[in-house]
Amino acid sequence: MASHLPDTLASNGLAITGAALALLLLGRYWTSVKRLPYPPGPRPLPLLGNLLDVPNSRFALTWTKLAEKYGPLTFLTVPGQHVLIISSVEAAKDLLEKRGSIYMDRPRFVMVGELVGLEYLTTLSRSSPTWKKHRSLLKHTLSAQVVKRDYSAHMTKKAEQYLHYLSTRPEEFLKDLNKVMAENILELTYGRRDDEEGRDYVKLNSYVMETSIRAIEGYIVDFVPALRHLPSWLPGMQFKRDAAKWKQEIEEVRRATFERAKRSVVSGDAEHVSAYMLNNLRDLYHKHEESGDTEALEEGEMAINATGFSFFIAGVDTTQFTAHGILLAMILFPSVQEKAQAEIDRVVGRDRLPTFNDQQDLPYLHAVVLEALRWGPSVPSGLARRSLSDDVYNGYLIPEGTTIIFNTWGMSRNTQYYKNPSTFDPERHLKPNPELDPREFVFGFGRRICPGNELAFQTLWIMAASILWAFKLKRVEGDPTPLDDDVDRFNFDFLSSPVPFKCQIIPRADDLKDKFSHSF
Repeated sequence: MASHLPDTLASNGLAITGAALALLLLGRYWTSVKRLPYPPGPRPLPLLGNLLDVPNSRFALTWTKLAEKYGPLTFLTVPGQHVLIISSVEAAKDLLEKRGSIYMDRPRFVMVGELVGLEYLTTLSRSSPTWKKHRSLLKHTLSAQVVKRDYSAHMTKKAEQYLHYLSTRPEEFLKDLNKVMAENILELTYGRRDDEEGRDYVKLNSYVMETSIRAIEGYIVDFVPALRHLPSWLPGMQFKRDAAKWKQEIEEVRRATFERAKRSVVSGDAEHVSAYMLNNLRDLYHKHEESGDTEALEEGEMAINATGFSFFIAGVDTTQFTAHGILLAMILFPSVQEKAQAEIDRVVGRDRLPTFNDQQDLPYLHAVVLEALRWGPSVPSGLARRSLSDDVYNGYLIPEGTTIIFNTWGMSRNTQYYKNPSTFDPERHLKPNPELDPREFVFGFGRRICPGNELAFQTLWIMAASILWAFKLKRVEGDPTPLDDDVDRFNFDFLSSPVPFKCQIIPRADDLKDKFSHSF
């Protein structure tokens, strides 16, 4: 051993020298990175940072104005965190897709996630192996092939149900649209819209959504997380009392809906019903019969429960609000409606309703749905991401832990992508060189893209095709709702919808009521 001592010392010396050199280079790199500027943005104030630059509402409009001044990347500093607002599709793809491993995380949602207890939802989950499993499950069972194979008949039936409502009580057109769209998603999730105890899933969903949005739109505890540890009886701790109540109520909804789905599958009551929860539970129980792996069974049930409830919560309002936008666009841009109806009449005729088999022959209608996604994005500021490490982009430092917001509204109104972006113009998608397909940004980016995007598009398509086949939509004369200005047409909440409006529903055939007189 002694004879090898000089070699050992030499090798150790080289290793130490190499390590020292690596540390020196790393130190120089770290110093150079830390000296890089942040992306441009309004100058922060002492202590307050850019807190006064952050609006109380209609966030996307402020983000868009900041982008006009500072460019596609706008950097803000608020007490305790950095915020980067991305307003260009190119920058969003460069960061959120090409560097997805850095930007696939979510920020810490203290109120809605930790206190209300919704951190298990796929949409809110932090990056983790569990989240990846949820994404894989959703991606497979909501793929374009599965959606058309398993859910097209159901979506067609719900569209016909809405036509029945329009023909019998047209004054309730928005209320009934909400009802049908909610039933559609809930039945596609659980195979039913109520249970044997009389719980109405539509009403439950409405309550859960309202509560979740209230919790996510901003509480002081999200900026000062230490407040969560104070006793709930102290003054100013109403948010803790609210959160405890909401958590209990929402968890009861989740438990009841999942247990009902399990009973349906185990008993065979829903053997021939195709729905997300039922299909996945059937597959899971079949695998368990073959393997007997109890641990895999429990993990599978947990994943199906969490993803199904995510589907239950996230799939209703977003699709509803885009459907509202289609109706609004038809009354504000009647020439678009006329062209879509002429195409439908030419391809489908007047003796039957449109079906998904007609889809390839209705390119203008396809463009109408694309334009609806662009014209009124239902999530105008996206759902925030969080950077997992320092990053350098175009010479700017994006620090670890930065909250990333992608400004969907700003992208939809960017004149670099769209000519006359405030105008509802489906033909922009039919040019030899079409303008940007809105599906490249309205559903998100990279590893966090909405897994239900295909289901949403197909639902909107069959609804638009059916409505335009059956009815002419006109703006009610004298309606005082301000609808002529682009920014007055939408409310720009966290989930944005068109403002309430009136619409005259005119049947395109005298015998229309007879076609939809059966019960739903």
